Amino acid sequence: MALYPYTELLRYAIEHKFTVGAFNSLNMETLQAIVGAAEKKNVPLIVQTYHAHMEYAGPGYMSAICEVAARNSSVKIALGLDHGRTYEQAKRCIDSGYSGVMIDLSSEDYGYNVAETRKVVELAHSKGVSVEAELGKILDADQPLSAIASNYTDPDVARKFVKETGIDCLAVSIGTAHGFYKHKPVINLDLLKELVDTVPCPIVVHGGSNTPDEDILSIVRTGVAKLNVGTDFFAAYTQALHDFMQEHGTKCDIMKLMEAARSAVEKIACDKIDLLTKFMV
Repeated sequence: MALYPYTELLRYAIEHKFTVGAFNSLNMETLQAIVGAAEKKNVPLIVQTYHAHMEYAGPGYMSAICEVAARNSSVKIALGLDHGRTYEQAKRCIDSGYSGVMIDLSSEDYGYNVAETRKVVELAHSKGVSVEAELGKILDADQPLSAIASNYTDPDVARKFVKETGIDCLAVSIGTAHGFYKHKPVINLDLLKELVDTVPCPIVVHGGSNTPDEDILSIVRTGVAKLNVGTDFFAAYTQALHDFMQEHGTKCDIMKLMEAARSAVEKIACDKIDLLTKFMV
């Protein structure tokens, strides 16, 4: 087996008291960087493609290069769709060889979310693919703290949703957000602990980029099985490209240019993994 389902990696993480990194990638260099970091730290990794990035590259391309990376890796690798918007999008990824998909219909009404998520689960599970969904709304990080807090996940609804859909893991809203924070995030650790302790599937937290290290450690300590990180990697990638061309000009060696970007992403990935495995046993 080259690519592993989420369930196997999350089970291992819970057993060994660490959080699996779910790191976003959209090309060969970012993929090599995050897989290289996982190998250096000797921990499994979930490679993710954001739905728009998946459409940009094509699910077949991402699956193919991740399959190569996984076959040559010393650690277990999963490949997942991040924030999939439709059943059809999830199906394309499943058919292309992804080992996990997220169907994010948290902005839709509850009944529609349950019905469509259940359809994805039925298809995915028939092919050994894991499914993640979301309840509550994980907003962009430039939103006011009050707006972020008003979209927290309701534990009662979460427990019901998991039972009605059969999903393998649930992304929750507890104070983190996507992108660069306008204000220091306020993490509701009491809510997170209740979700981890009472929801009958592993819990996922999104918005791991530029979240303070102490908050990430608190999230890990609470027992979260998976933490998503994307923006930090892409920011490091583009900054490295900029810095290298500033120093060497736009007619620089393209291989050395891409090596600089890859190295920058790998460093961030190693730092994130150190946080996620701080309490590993």
